[in-house]
Amino acid sequence: MSIDYKTKTKNWLNSILFGFSPRRLAVILATLFLVSSLPLGFFFAKTFSHDFKVNQKIVLADQVIINDLVFFKLTDICPSEVRDEKSGEIKKQCLEPLPIGEISLRFYAICILLGVLGGYAMALYLAGLNYVNGNVIDRLIVGLIVFGIIGARLFFVVFNLDKYSDKPYAILTELGQGGLAIFGALIASILYIALYCRRYKFNFFEFLDFLTPSVLFGQIIGRFGNFFNYEGYGPETSVFWKMFVPDSAGFYGEIGAKYFHPTFLYEIIPNCFLLIYLLYTYTDSTRKNSGFVFAKYAMGYGFIRLCTEMYRLDSLKIKLPAFLQFDILKIFKLEFLMVSQIGAVILFLIGYTIWKKRQKVIYIKKDMTELFI
Repeated sequence: MSIDYKTKTKNWLNSILFGFSPRRLAVILATLFLVSSLPLGFFFAKTFSHDFKVNQKIVLADQVIINDLVFFKLTDICPSEVRDEKSGEIKKQCLEPLPIGEISLRFYAICILLGVLGGYAMALYLAGLNYVNGNVIDRLIVGLIVFGIIGARLFFVVFNLDKYSDKPYAILTELGQGGLAIFGALIASILYIALYCRRYKFNFFEFLDFLTPSVLFGQIIGRFGNFFNYEGYGPETSVFWKMFVPDSAGFYGEIGAKYFHPTFLYEIIPNCFLLIYLLYTYTDSTRKNSGFVFAKYAMGYGFIRLCTEMYRLDSLKIKLPAFLQFDILKIFKLEFLMVSQIGAVILFLIGYTIWKKRQKVIYIKKDMTELFI
């Protein structure tokens, strides 16, 4: 009787996890996005109008002082000796209690963590549809997280060397305050997937296909971190959905403005539509081919980022030499190139190239073989 119960329970769980198609999942997510947009819209409206203040973190302890030096094995670190005035004994003068500042939980980090967990869950689901064992995803996801965070941080730091040249320790200590570039994460993650597939003899494009919606889902959730950090906003505006930004969080205090375009939201909304589209067409895209899902993502996200980056004040920029600067229609002077727009164009071109090339390749999942036509 117990065996039948366990079998029924396992079948029930499998039916929940793998009993519906990606197309049905797309419909479910579309419904969730629509329903959640009402409370989120109200929350955003109150925050953007400054009726409600958003904290960037939860302070768990204002000031933490380590008094128990014995526990941390620091009692042997005694740089000097002093003589006790009463007893005349010579004693070692050891470290004073060590203050380490506040302990807090930042909402930016919570959004990143939820994005990782959401992407991981979707990767398990799509991997199961492709008959890839969950243990493979467990091993793969650890490397993707490590490579992704390192790549995202290094990409940001490379284009902000002036900021970190005097205080290189801030590369790690200020990680919770933002400063992760998605293009750096994509480059590092794709490199890791390529190495992983080559090591264990998997099809690179098949793995890209079922990991791509997972990455995009994580992007959507993680992008809300910009909201809590008051970053990723655009120029000054007076539109009714304008976003209030306090002076303490302003990237350009000299503007003297209070309300800006919520550019991070301009990216989240089309990304939701892109995710629904990728899942809705997932089965058709992967029935006889591999690489199409990633190609659609690369072209779609490349176009979205190319457009939204025009409305970001905190975008990474490369200053052009004087001889390359010129006026555009005598209205705007081109002095900088936006790094993310360059990355968006490259990503779009990569997606288009893969789309054209993989049309001539039929992928047989059962044998993991490719036929060129």
